[in-house]
Amino acid sequence: MANKKSTKTPAKAKKNEKKGFFGSIKAYLGSVRSEMKRVVWPTKKELVNYTIAVCVSLIVVGVVIAVLDAVIGAGLVAFAGLRG
Repeated sequence: MANKKSTKTPAKAKKNEKKGFFGSIKAYLGSVRSEMKRVVWPTKKELVNYTIAVCVSLIVVGVVIAVLDAVIGAGLVAFAGLRG
């Protein structure tokens, strides 16, 4: 039988090396670029629909919070006479 030696391949040896500050930044930006190529961007129509849905949701939640605030405030005034 042949004696197998466990030698590191150049790719593995290169991967384990410390890159330094600028090397790390370059590697990070390279991975960001790679990920951005995989992003599926919405079409203009989808973007408009999502924007409208978010704005409507914000308005509905804002109105609900305002109504609850008014009701709770009126209840506290009636219960404890906080305003006078």
